[in-house]
Amino acid sequence: MRINTNISAIVSNNALQKAQNALSTSIERLSSGYKLNSSLDDPAGCAISEKMRMQIRGLNQANNNASDGVSVLNTAEGAMAEIQSMLTRLKELTVQAANDVNSDNERRSIQEEINNINSEIDRISDQTEFNTQSLINGNLTRRVYSDYQGVNQLECTDNFVAGIYGITVTSDARQAVAVASSTITMTDTQVIGEGQAGGININGYIVDIEAGDTLDTVMGKIVTGMNNAGGSAFTIVDPYSNDTKTNGTEYAGYVPATTYNSTYLVMMTNQYGSDQKLNITCDNQELANLLGMPAAYNDEVIAEGTDVTAEFSTVTESGVTSRVGFENSAVMSTKGTIITITDVNNKEFVLDVPGNVSGTVFNDKTRNSGKSQVLIAGSAEEINQEVTDVGTLSVHIGANQDQVIIINVPEISTYTLKTEHINVMTGYTAQLSIDIVDDAITKLNKVRSQLGAYENRFEHTENNLDVSSENLTKALSVMTDTDMAEEMTEYTSYTVMTQAATSILSQANQRPAEVLQILNQ
Repeated sequence: MRINTNISAIVSNNALQKAQNALSTSIERLSSGYKLNSSLDDPAGCAISEKMRMQIRGLNQANNNASDGVSVLNTAEGAMAEIQSMLTRLKELTVQAANDVNSDNERRSIQEEINNINSEIDRISDQTEFNTQSLINGNLTRRVYSDYQGVNQLECTDNFVAGIYGITVTSDARQAVAVASSTITMTDTQVIGEGQAGGININGYIVDIEAGDTLDTVMGKIVTGMNNAGGSAFTIVDPYSNDTKTNGTEYAGYVPATTYNSTYLVMMTNQYGSDQKLNITCDNQELANLLGMPAAYNDEVIAEGTDVTAEFSTVTESGVTSRVGFENSAVMSTKGTIITITDVNNKEFVLDVPGNVSGTVFNDKTRNSGKSQVLIAGSAEEINQEVTDVGTLSVHIGANQDQVIIINVPEISTYTLKTEHINVMTGYTAQLSIDIVDDAITKLNKVRSQLGAYENRFEHTENNLDVSSENLTKALSVMTDTDMAEEMTEYTSYTVMTQAATSILSQANQRPAEVLQILNQ
């Protein structure tokens, strides 16, 4: 027996320390509810669990982002629903105006309501916002940049990849333009006589010229009548002179004269295209002769517009010719100044070009089947459109980088809907307006359908995020949460072991006292 070193006490104390450490760990797990309270418990498991925890937090925030995306789409669609209601009213008004039982005053009242509806459509387009961000004024549509000034991209669907797309304009569009065959013979001091009074019929809109009207009065009435009929009227010095004929878009490329006497009367529609027509008649021969349009009495002056003509730009590399950007399956169509390219998978590429791209110069005094004769063909002008991924709304719907849904909301305005120049002051223009409104309704329905598809996608995304978060949380719980039943078993075991070790340590500490009994003997 030794008294300097109590080996039994040392052994008992070590066992007690181990039991107490294990008991402390068990108490920590039971009290916190976590199996991993520090990296000491499980270094690898701690790293994995923290990464999973961050992933779950990211998924939960992504779910909130998706909900915000739905709110944005709901706000945009709510505005479009109201615009659609206004387009429905425009449909009623244009059909009503197309009925010839309406007088000019009644059509003017209809026109005023149409103008107000268009103003409200543009106001809604400009002022519909979500968190101060404009939604349907083109702010959230893909940016397409042109190398030709004045070209406006009206539509570029999502399935067109970023890149350069080339279109070559071979001939410009033209308004319906009627130039008088001779100059105005009425002088500034002359007035309309009793035998010269009559009516000028412009597409069904009557301009009454009365006895006693001066030249300024007559021209004022014609200008007003053309404005009401959806066009313009002015005079030029010479339809063939280089000083008065240009390739501009304003005034059909003419330079207006500053006086009316001894000039040629020009009447033109504001819009371009083959669907634009001018039918001009005059019920008084002398009046028609005074205005330099004798054919308006004998028969009628008929002028028609023309559509732009264009083709795909091509490039040749290594002996192989291919289109610039567009696939060989793409098909092009034109209407007025609008060029539309459609392709498989519902691809659509629409742009509006100016009326003077290729430099075509027209002779409006000589017409072939109503269309202005081409005086100078001009040259083919290539227009390159650079499609980018900039401008759309990116909604982050994942916990990691670049996990996004791109929202592309086209501009909805009277310009893109083509209702800004609706004119119902004549039966002819009212008939055209019906088709314009129908096309606008079709376009808006297409955009609303696109937004609905986005909303459905976000709904599925939210469901997927919920399931992913749930499964990750379940996996994290298995890794980090305490199994209370199992831990209580461990706790009980360690408690008994601690008590036993304490008892044995006490007895071990009493053993040196037994040496005294030997010494006392």
